[in-house]
Amino acid sequence: MASTEDFIKKNLNIFHIIGMVLGVGLSMVYWAKSGQFSDNILKKNPYLMALWGILTGYILCDLVFNSQKRKEQENNSQNEA
Repeated sequence: MASTEDFIKKNLNIFHIIGMVLGVGLSMVYWAKSGQFSDNILKKNPYLMALWGILTGYILCDLVFNSQKRKEQENNSQNEA
């Protein structure tokens, strides 16, 4: 059980949650405006659009969060040297 909790703590933080919520919100706005009238299966189904929004929000926030973390580590290593 401890390994699952450690995995979640390591890979899910407040930035990821904010990204997922924004992704779902924006994907639902898109679906309501134009996606429900599309012939594409991803755009037509609101559940798939929500899943797509969650994944996109998580990945984008993960990229931003990790790039900021790397910059901080580089600045700390330069300050130590």
